Amino acid sequence: MLSFCVAVAVGYCVGSVPMAYWLVRWKSSIDIRQAGSGNVGTLNSYLVTGSVAVGGVVLLLDVLKGAVAVCLVRWLEPGSFPLASVGGVAAVIGHNFPVWLAFKGGRGLATSAGATLVLAWPIIGVWLVSWGAGYLLTRQVNPANAVASALVLVACLVVPDTYMSSIVQGSDPTGWVRLFGVVLMTVILIRHIQPLKEYVEELRGRSGPARPNDGGSS
Repeated sequence: MLSFCVAVAVGYCVGSVPMAYWLVRWKSSIDIRQAGSGNVGTLNSYLVTGSVAVGGVVLLLDVLKGAVAVCLVRWLEPGSFPLASVGGVAAVIGHNFPVWLAFKGGRGLATSAGATLVLAWPIIGVWLVSWGAGYLLTRQVNPANAVASALVLVACLVVPDTYMSSIVQGSDPTGWVRLFGVVLMTVILIRHIQPLKEYVEELRGRSGPARPNDGGSS
């Protein structure tokens, strides 16, 4: 139980470091939570600052947060996939809900990628392919994120054990690999509820009845 609590604490503390907030403040003196989409992440960092460099650095540092959290837990508890996965998920929760920013953070994609890169990197490939399909369907980033995360969640539940056991090194229980993927994707999906609501409202607006004077030139 103590090891579990340590993994949660280490993961959350590493993940909660608000890289995007600090870098955007440094670059433009803007509170990223009050600009653009309000999301404390890579895309909004780029949109708010107009700097590819800032967006790229935020992406790299957020990926590193997930990887570092997992590696730290593995250093404290060598060879334990369950505890390392707990640290990875805690890092994503810390990124999404950082105590330092009144629990208003990012959506967890980059930090999830960092944790998954260390623990079960093939999942990233499945997510990227799914994201491509989602983007072709919706033509928007956040709905595509949600589609990809939902598909990976389902895959983690239905893919046979023989394949699940092959995506990580060693003899880690496939149940833990499944649980890691399901919980991680659920955490990501929670932060995509609001963008999905906005997307649905946008679709409804497009398909709604035309108002008087609609279609006139302006």
